[in-house]
Amino acid sequence: MAATALLAVELRARLFPFGMVTHPANGASLADPRQGITVEPLGVGTRIAAVELREDGGAIVAAAQGLDRFELDRPLAFGKHYTLTATVERSWSDQRQTEVLEFSTVGIPTLEGPADRSLAPDASVTLRFDQPVGKLEPVGELNLAVQPDETRTAFRLSAADYAQGQTYPTQIRWETTTGVPLPPFELRISTPPPVSAEVNLRGADNLGTAMPLQIAFSEPLAERDDAGRQVRIQTQDGTDVAGRWGWIGKTRLQFTPRNGWPPSSVIRVSAEPGAFRSTQGGFLEPPLDLSFSTGTDRKIFVYLDTQTMTAVENGQTVRTFKVSTGKPKTPTVTGSFYIYARFPTKTMKSRAKKGEKGHYIVENVPYAQYFHADYAFHGAWWHNGFGRPASHGCVNMSTQRHNARWPQAPEDAGWLYQWASLGVPVTVLHSPAPSASTRIALDEQRREQPGLKSSPAP
Repeated sequence: MAATALLAVELRARLFPFGMVTHPANGASLADPRQGITVEPLGVGTRIAAVELREDGGAIVAAAQGLDRFELDRPLAFGKHYTLTATVERSWSDQRQTEVLEFSTVGIPTLEGPADRSLAPDASVTLRFDQPVGKLEPVGELNLAVQPDETRTAFRLSAADYAQGQTYPTQIRWETTTGVPLPPFELRISTPPPVSAEVNLRGADNLGTAMPLQIAFSEPLAERDDAGRQVRIQTQDGTDVAGRWGWIGKTRLQFTPRNGWPPSSVIRVSAEPGAFRSTQGGFLEPPLDLSFSTGTDRKIFVYLDTQTMTAVENGQTVRTFKVSTGKPKTPTVTGSFYIYARFPTKTMKSRAKKGEKGHYIVENVPYAQYFHADYAFHGAWWHNGFGRPASHGCVNMSTQRHNARWPQAPEDAGWLYQWASLGVPVTVLHSPAPSASTRIALDEQRREQPGLKSSPAP
């Protein structure tokens, strides 16, 4: 009898199985939340008595009773832990079974950093995640090549063929390492602004031979030491102009021609598109292509001992003037310079404030030509004592403009203004040398620019 009963039980188990099949399996840690939940009764006459799905924390997601089959067709949340409790029963065999299963859906990797990104100087953006990522695909107008690292937690996106100074909306489509599609996210990738360059001598005419060429960039360049090599400076016949490159501050590149610019020449300055790249990665889009022209070989010599000034053109003295330079306590600077700024009329004022010793304001100073810091040639209508020191450092010259006291005064300052130009070399000496000559001032960093300082005393 016992053997017969055991055989009957075994037969029933084989012919009439009882239980349930669930998805996902108990203990799953990377369940696909899109596939939902199913509970399938196993065996003839088996039904689901009750089923309940709870999120971690106790919130009921779904519950049902008396079903032939349970299916939750809506997707679950990413990165959640769930508990599934299901009971099946079979009335004719008086069988009942309850199972409690736990599983977790795959989590969404966390992106480090904001959604607004800027291309690095090498035209790339790096995305970093807190866990490995499978497939990653950027979609948008910005052409991006994807290169993951070995851990697949960092992805380098390299851009090509983009417009500068633009923001590109980019959708990132991605998957887990197990191939589960993740919700796409949006990035806004900004490209660096283009580099612009302003050249001080663009279109200049009748320029003196000593005026340095300066290229002012909109922002600092990445390869500063090589910037000058990108520029070609040639005369109209294609001859390269020799000189020295140097930086003034962070964004101004200066070229000083060796022995000065060739006189009476057209000088062309050029650079290829993309020749200069900024520290942000922007580059010069249009080619640099400009020209300027020089005038005759003109030089100005000032002699402090005789209080005279000589204008020399093409090696010949064309005119000599009596002038008034600085008094002993306010002497005129000596050395080699060039005219860097010119004004038909200028208001000159001291650096001393009103009420302080040495304060002055002089309006309508004619024919001001600055050659070093606040030192200038200019007309002086307030005295007629040329040939002796009388100024606070400038080189005073006779003028008729605004001159009510000496109406017959020669217009020396006006003549020099018409004859000279920007870049004309200036040499100030205590006394004439055996062979008067001048050189180009190379130390541009020591010369103050117009507008940065107040004008000197007349």
